[in-house]
Amino acid sequence: MMKSHTLKNQNLIVDYNLVDPLQPVRIGAVYYRRSNPPERDWERDYSVAAEDGIRIFRHWFLWGAINYAPGKYNWEPYDRQLDLAEKYNIKTVIAEFIINVPEWLYHEYPYARKEHYSGRKAESEIHISCATGGHNAMCLDNKEVEEAAKEFLTELAKRYRNHPALYGYDIWNECSWYSPENLCYCPATQNAFREWLKKKYNNDLDALNKAWRRFSYTSWDQVQLPRKVVPYPENFDAVEFFNDNSFKWMKWRADILREHDPNHYIIAHGNAKSFSDIAPACGDDWEAAKVPDIFGYTYWYANRCHPLLAGDMIRSASNGKEFWRAEAIGNSDWEKRSVRDNYHPEKDAMADPENIRLDAMISFMAGARTYMNPRWRSLQDGPLFGAYGWYGLDGSRTDRSGMVSEISKWAYDEKQKELWTAMPVRGEVGILLLEEAQANCYLFNGNTDYYSLSIQGCYEAFKESNIQADLIKIDQIMDYSLVYVPYPVGLSDETMKKLQDWIAAGGFLVGEACFGYFDGHGHALEKQPNRGFDEVFGCREDGVSFAPDRWKELKVHTLKGTVNGAILRQSYTVETGEIWGTYDDGRVAVVKNKYGKGCAMIIGTIMGFAYKEKHDEPTRKFFASLLEAAGKRPLVSVPNNSNIVARICADREKAVLWVVNESRVPQRVRVYLDKEAIKFSNADAYRGKVYKVLPNVAVEVEVPGRDAAVLKLY
Repeated sequence: MMKSHTLKNQNLIVDYNLVDPLQPVRIGAVYYRRSNPPERDWERDYSVAAEDGIRIFRHWFLWGAINYAPGKYNWEPYDRQLDLAEKYNIKTVIAEFIINVPEWLYHEYPYARKEHYSGRKAESEIHISCATGGHNAMCLDNKEVEEAAKEFLTELAKRYRNHPALYGYDIWNECSWYSPENLCYCPATQNAFREWLKKKYNNDLDALNKAWRRFSYTSWDQVQLPRKVVPYPENFDAVEFFNDNSFKWMKWRADILREHDPNHYIIAHGNAKSFSDIAPACGDDWEAAKVPDIFGYTYWYANRCHPLLAGDMIRSASNGKEFWRAEAIGNSDWEKRSVRDNYHPEKDAMADPENIRLDAMISFMAGARTYMNPRWRSLQDGPLFGAYGWYGLDGSRTDRSGMVSEISKWAYDEKQKELWTAMPVRGEVGILLLEEAQANCYLFNGNTDYYSLSIQGCYEAFKESNIQADLIKIDQIMDYSLVYVPYPVGLSDETMKKLQDWIAAGGFLVGEACFGYFDGHGHALEKQPNRGFDEVFGCREDGVSFAPDRWKELKVHTLKGTVNGAILRQSYTVETGEIWGTYDDGRVAVVKNKYGKGCAMIIGTIMGFAYKEKHDEPTRKFFASLLEAAGKRPLVSVPNNSNIVARICADREKAVLWVVNESRVPQRVRVYLDKEAIKFSNADAYRGKVYKVLPNVAVEVEVPGRDAAVLKLY
């Protein structure tokens, strides 16, 4: 159904493919899950939704609410949803929920229940978002569960594959397990782990003994999934296994649905938290995005990252596929209302219509082409009572729904039709996300905070200089000439070799402290830097401190000013490199070195984390200077205005400038563009107002508060 391709507009590169170029943008929401909303309102709600510009609904098809007895199904309420969708010209995404298991299955096969790392067996729980039991209680590694789930998915596809309202199937809602507590250690999963190890170690138990430093296994049956978070080789293997096993079952779902319905899209969406959730909870958006035709993401302000980072990350993970903002922002909820419960005031701010508009514009600017909310109208049950609905508890219109309707009418206007084929260009810098580095952080510290906040910090430093930084995986580095590597403390041999070869071929790498200090199994190597990177960086370590609580005021004096450091303090003896920064005691803190056709820089502290904590101007300027050091220019620049984010999108015919104003005050700004990359003599506004055009140099625009200006450059 889809083929990725690369488009060029002048000197801009775009990697993207719309699945439906005739209708590239949609506004929608989740509507139905059993018990919400009440049946008496369905027809009225569909009518209102159609009037307000809602083009797509997603429904939770709960296995436990449909398959009420072995071989028996109640499809009636779901049939009616699709029939109403056909009547009101609203497309339907079926979100299959096989994690919501029937009670009869739970009681028929009690040994197939999921097992907590403590040994506790899972109970048949009610989901926080749905008053239906059986949630997340059974493990697919058990044959009986697999067969029952396959039967349900088969019946689902056969029943709806010819319905005219069907758009596709969402096969995994927020692709992750949210927390290590949701991972399974049941006997069947233990056996799956052993089979995975046999494949990895070529069925050689002696090789496993050596790798794990156990030495005394005499049978594969003795091998167990480790249940304690510690930085030993078996734990690194467990992290990798849980991820592989999760996405095996994701692909299994897709394969069943495609077998019985090859004509509709397979869809999924993650949590946009790969920077923190791969190691503890299998939240790898890159792996998840490989499976469906269309990928997407949930984003909450409680994620702590900037919403543009979430969009950029999913665009990169999608690797040319269309992606959606699958769960946006609506009303607040009753969950976590006190300081004791870690109340987030942003949850209430989400309800502000101006924030909904800003969120939509940021999502579109990042490349999302469908904007969906987790609720059309607010929930009536459970701890998320009142949560996230654009419409009221009774389905009535609100100021939130009014804003959404306004956005819909603008998005669907024929005047904007050509806008939606212009997609974000490739960024000036790639921020490298490495699973093994995150796993190292998780297993050493019990959480991924150092790693995730380091990624967020360097991203925000680039963003606030209007430098587009794409979050990337190792297989994407060949598309970038400048790559920044945050918190690279644990790296595999394979990653080190790929990076070394890429630098030698002409890449410019900037790595933070203790680069590859540990290998991919948590083993500290004697030489630092190691595995050839002493030659890459042109220096060797002469001192290191692992005392994050002691370095809150750590300073680095660079050629670009005095900047902040954090977490680690590594110093160097220079061999072939050039000194770019020192600590207060004169020891070398930053080294730049030529290597092959490329260049590498090592920074002896975790500067991304420092910027996330303090957002100071000198550190921001240092990050911005890396572009110049790599011989690159920013595509866009907005001098002295941190409230403005500007981005270029493009297709074969046009370049489009997005200018987002994050403040509540209207801004009149001049946006400068790289004249070597973007040629233009005029500009027309899809949104906002153009005041002045300086051909091939800049445009001056007015951007309303919490809104965007969108300009066609030609």
